[in-house]
Amino acid sequence: EKRTITLVEKNGYCDSVYINAAKIFQGIRTKKPKDRTLVLYRDDSVFPMQTSKDEYPQRVSYELAFSALKYQDLLEEILLDSSVYPCQSIPDELTSLLVVMLYDLQDRKFQAREIFDEEEPIAEVQKIEHYLYRY
Repeated sequence: EKRTITLVEKNGYCDSVYINAAKIFQGIRTKKPKDRTLVLYRDDSVFPMQTSKDEYPQRVSYELAFSALKYQDLLEEILLDSSVYPCQSIPDELTSLLVVMLYDLQDRKFQAREIFDEEEPIAEVQKIEHYLYRY
């Protein structure tokens, strides 16, 4: 069982985990003074929390959100230095999702994510993923 979980984590997560992690990150991220804010976050209340009977997706959503929080400053620097951010096609409501997915992408050493058949793809996750792969 443990081996399966590790394998899944190294191949990415299903779309709902990224959405939930972004919602969690949005609530816990470090808010900076206006004069030091270079990356803008807007409340992404467009997305309701995805619920699951299984505790695993919830647990990994929190792990992903807190990992992104731990490296928030570095991830924001990467986005700015690489000119990934700001982007006209990515609204500020998706910045939390962008940061969470960037963390996961670098954690996977930029390997392609496994697609999960049992879940309907979420357009915003797909959009951010394709955008990050362009860089």
